[in-house]
Amino acid sequence: MADWNASIIAEFRANGGRVGGLFEGADLVLLTTTGARSRIRRTSPLGVAREDGRLLVFGSNAGGDRHPDWYRNLLVHPRAEVETADGRGGVRTLAVRAEVLEGAERDAAYARQAARVPAYGDYQRKTARVIPVVALHPLDLTAPDPARNRAIATQLLTVHADLRGQLARLRQGEGAAAGEGLTVHCLAFCDALGTHHASEDAVLPAFDEGFPHLAPVLARLRAEHREVARELAGLRSAVTAPGEPGERAAGLAGRLDALAARMEEHFAYEEEHLLPVLMGEGTGSEG
Repeated sequence: MADWNASIIAEFRANGGRVGGLFEGADLVLLTTTGARSRIRRTSPLGVAREDGRLLVFGSNAGGDRHPDWYRNLLVHPRAEVETADGRGGVRTLAVRAEVLEGAERDAAYARQAARVPAYGDYQRKTARVIPVVALHPLDLTAPDPARNRAIATQLLTVHADLRGQLARLRQGEGAAAGEGLTVHCLAFCDALGTHHASEDAVLPAFDEGFPHLAPVLARLRAEHREVARELAGLRSAVTAPGEPGERAAGLAGRLDALAARMEEHFAYEEEHLLPVLMGEGTGSEG
């Protein structure tokens, strides 16, 4: 199944959201969720219905008796990313918020999908579980919503504080954790920072539309994400390089110091320019 999904994902991205075979002509999206417990990001190709600005996806699991993993992930981490055809032969990524539909609203939405694609009716008849319907709401920063913007700002600060703490603990323990524990903690931090920046990359298009005056700031943030990704790749290579754990640990101090300085510079710049517009305190533009 993993190989089959991977081939669909690759074809989708290479062909502007179009795939052949069983799904030729179907309206698909790629949904990337964060693991409920693992926090690992995983991507799933899904059939979609587009209604009233929402993207509806259906936890059919081909009529199996178990909810799909992506649905379980959304229950814990409702913020996700969707890749969809951009209408120009490419694919664009949207940050979305998941809402599980309930009761009559769910039933009506599923009935409409079964009418469009009869296979969905077959899926529901094959299982005793109620197949979930999830509405994915794209982030729209063009519409004024101070409460939403403050929530985004709070989340940004919370994640930054957590990542700063993780890196500080990692650097403080690098000598004492010179065994396999260092490898585990380094890789976990790489995953966390990489996931954060991947999520931000999905959110930045909404900032492009909602705050066009921030174009230079957003361009710099995207460039810095790529730079940090290269540094994380180097850190991963150093952590997993052959040799004694103690020798690897000795060589990590410089890399961790450089990453800490780069990450702090990036976070400080992001907070300086994004927080004011989110909190309604100023333009946040570069002077």
